[in-house]
Amino acid sequence: MKSVVKKMGFALIALIMLGACKEVDTIVPNDSKSSIGYLLVSGMEASILEDTENVATPSTRAEGIDINNFDVVITNANDEVVSTFKYGERPTEPIALEGGVYKIAMSSAAMQGAAWEMPVYAGEREVIITRKQTTEVNNFVCKLANIKVTVGYSADLSEQLDPEFTKMTVELEGSALEYAFAEERAGYYAPVAKENTLKLTFSCRYKGESKDIIMTNEIKGVKAAQWRKINVVVQHAADGTGTIGIVCDTWTYDEEVTFDTSVSLMEEVIADDTDAPVIVWEGHDLAEVFELTDDMFDAEGNFNSNINVDITAKSAIKSLVVKVSSDNADFTKAYSEIMSLEEDLCAPTTSSAILKMMGYPTDAKDATVTRLKFALQTDLLTSYEGTHSYEISVADVNGAKSTSTLRIKYGQNVAPTIVWVGYDIDKQQTYVAGMTCDLKVTAPLSIADFQVKIISATLTPEELAGVGLAGEFSLVNDTQFFPSLINLGFPVGDEVAGKTELDLSITNFLSVLNMLGAGEHSFEMSVTDAEGNTTVKTVMMRFE
Repeated sequence: MKSVVKKMGFALIALIMLGACKEVDTIVPNDSKSSIGYLLVSGMEASILEDTENVATPSTRAEGIDINNFDVVITNANDEVVSTFKYGERPTEPIALEGGVYKIAMSSAAMQGAAWEMPVYAGEREVIITRKQTTEVNNFVCKLANIKVTVGYSADLSEQLDPEFTKMTVELEGSALEYAFAEERAGYYAPVAKENTLKLTFSCRYKGESKDIIMTNEIKGVKAAQWRKINVVVQHAADGTGTIGIVCDTWTYDEEVTFDTSVSLMEEVIADDTDAPVIVWEGHDLAEVFELTDDMFDAEGNFNSNINVDITAKSAIKSLVVKVSSDNADFTKAYSEIMSLEEDLCAPTTSSAILKMMGYPTDAKDATVTRLKFALQTDLLTSYEGTHSYEISVADVNGAKSTSTLRIKYGQNVAPTIVWVGYDIDKQQTYVAGMTCDLKVTAPLSIADFQVKIISATLTPEELAGVGLAGEFSLVNDTQFFPSLINLGFPVGDEVAGKTELDLSITNFLSVLNMLGAGEHSFEMSVTDAEGNTTVKTVMMRFE
């Protein structure tokens, strides 16, 4: 059917749609409840963060992982399940949800207490659903959710032990596996807390002897996503005698931290740049000032997006310092009345209740991943015009450090803004049924001109001319195109010129383009105000 439609040509399709547009205003999912928002997961690209460098043999690797079979569960703030599906069968249509905070969890399987070669990969993230808006989920990372344990022996000790009477039992909260002397498989344990204790029972017999040697030990502070490599060795004393000892190496991805459970050792580690913690705000460049505008809030004053700064460290976080400054002294004064302008979130002087209210984590210490939710401070940020800065400095237990500054500007901005409601206008989007393209334009000094440029290999000048359009036109001055533009839902003339706020929808135009089949189309929007300030944004669409 699509091939037949495509042969009809853009001009004929558009003429059909121009008539239809008068009867059907939108293809947005229809819901009468004003508190409903939408979650779009069709573009979610999930990946598995596997440890590949440090796996010794193929037998200890997770083979045949099919991410399409992972379970995805969406729960609300009350931990009630609102949607479940397989990753490979994720919905193409937006999911209608009540406004609020939701958790998306994804996992390869349910964890068992202890099992051979049964790694479980999982991940989760929070999303904010805002009424009448569409929230899109893009990247999603799953990592090892259980604890990997292997047992080995040093070469000099292996020669002395009787394999028949040598074994290691590793137990975690009642779940245990017995590692025979020649066992090469990895055991996987379900963590029961943030930090867990492995109980070891080692039994062996020297060759030619009849007496069993039994040793017990504990490994504390074990966390999910760690590979504990237990090695039984000969420990040589200064007098030449030797005893059996147990050494455990901890691997977290590509990082090795070595410790001896029987001897206290400390070693200085000098980290290079690749070991430094990473500070990011997904989809944004922290080097650029983020402009907070009133059109980012709904009629009830709810912020429509997020300002989530994520920190990922290879080693446990030791300190996380947030230092606040502003070119508006009233802002810093108001902030300081709530909490200190410089606070180490790993050793805070502020109560947990206030930290949560401000969007700061209360469990950053010793974590490897944490998030700062600055959207919870938008009421404070919009109460004072100016540029407000948050210097974020993080250091891990090995001394690796990173510093980035989030700068948020509110007010004092006269340049026009163009926002694609529910989507990131700076990223190319893939069209799905029910998708909307509603643009909000603001120009504090009023709009003088609004230019639109269509960039497409499919929409030729001849086809555009066939429906009364051109590849580039003005919504203010090019009156010859006004009839066609009005039919497509564009405001024109006095509906644009002189306005300080403008709502523009090209949703119907997207449905026309979808009928043409696969391709890429862009709409470059250039808004100029009365004093010559110009803002250019491009709606970039891909149709499959």
